[in-house]
Amino acid sequence: MTTTMFDNLPAALLTLFLAACVLWLIWRALRRLFSPRERRVEPSLSDEPGHNRIEPAVTQPAASRAAAPVSSIPDAADVLALKAAIDNLARQVSALEQRLAAGPTNLPVQSPSRDTSVDQSPVIPPVSPDHRI
Repeated sequence: MTTTMFDNLPAALLTLFLAACVLWLIWRALRRLFSPRERRVEPSLSDEPGHNRIEPAVTQPAASRAAAPVSSIPDAADVLALKAAIDNLARQVSALEQRLAAGPTNLPVQSPSRDTSVDQSPVIPPVSPDHRI
């Protein structure tokens, strides 16, 4: 049997791949060794305004420490939007109460029959475009 140069190709490719992986790991380790030791602070949910946050040990410039605190007092636009949403919800609730108090006026009258034992599905009231949930 004759040997060709492609007999050792899978082993050579695997060796090259492993060598590239080892070189990449060494490169990453050297970069990490010689990089500055600045600690990164990842954002989290506790960084939202109103939560107490522990400051990192890394010194910060005076400009970032002197940032103005965010006010938690809503302005007039927020109050008016909230009032409009509450009024709209109150209108929807009162319309629903009126529809429920009126009772099922447009339901067809069904005579009970004893020979059918099929469960009847609940009647779904009609939906109009002006009554949105």
